[in-house]
Amino acid sequence: MKHCTPTRLTMVALLLALAGCGKPDAPASTPMPTALAKQAPVAKGDGLPELDCPGKADAALAGPDIAGLKLGMARLAALNLARCLNRETVVTFEANWLNGLQTYGIKLAPQAFSTRAGETSECQYRNFSEMQKCGAGNRVWNHLAEEVTVASPGVPGQEKVAAIWRTQNFKAGAMPAAETMLQALVQKYGAPQVRRGQQDQWIQLYWLHDPAGTPLAEGSRGAQSCLGINAQAHQTQQWRQDCGLTISAQINLARENPLLVKEMDIGMANQQQLYTLGTRLQHDLQELEGQRRLKELDQAKSSGAAVKL
Repeated sequence: MKHCTPTRLTMVALLLALAGCGKPDAPASTPMPTALAKQAPVAKGDGLPELDCPGKADAALAGPDIAGLKLGMARLAALNLARCLNRETVVTFEANWLNGLQTYGIKLAPQAFSTRAGETSECQYRNFSEMQKCGAGNRVWNHLAEEVTVASPGVPGQEKVAAIWRTQNFKAGAMPAAETMLQALVQKYGAPQVRRGQQDQWIQLYWLHDPAGTPLAEGSRGAQSCLGINAQAHQTQQWRQDCGLTISAQINLARENPLLVKEMDIGMANQQQLYTLGTRLQHDLQELEGQRRLKELDQAKSSGAAVKL
């Protein structure tokens, strides 16, 4: 795989360099192991909390954000903020994002949620083809303008944001210049550690850190091994214990004019924290189950129930 690492280039030159730096492997399209596709749509009146806009992140949280969303946010605060991004939003939930957890029957909040906004129409069920077009919120999505996905697994009352993704699709006549998009990304997140692209098709940028928060050296072996967080939520995600905060962005260029952006995807997670999250969550669930069993034992003893042999 060939990587481009241009330095001291203007944004126009950077765009051209990235777009023409060989033909690396196409981005993965394998679904996430956590199967976000099996989401249950939530309509108005289905128990969503009342909106409190504008949504805000906890001021005490450090680090970068995606559309105002930060890692470590409380789940309900993140859900409120994501819903506030658009006037009309369809919310879907995913029960399981971390696979393989033994819950012992403990009822957990949905481990991930997605908010979608765009142009929709009513679903039709006159034939199978029309049924297949019916999507989230029982709507036909004629144009998905924005989708935000947040993973926030945790024991009840302690759910925190562990990963964030955002997709924006731009219609003809409203597509931003790729140069402008690159400028905005660099201005917000700094210079990326990895840049790569396929001519006239897509550009990928990665901001990579070690577990201590130090940016990884551009082109280093460590940087190349920490590319597991995909910019698109529905693609495979991987994380390593020796990698820290990771931000990945993918700019899909318009076929009719590769100087314009048709789709923008960005994802963010702390890989080391994700690596330990599953183990910690399983331990917490075991603790809760142990407490439940001891409580039932105490109740049985205090009831004085006689044993007849």
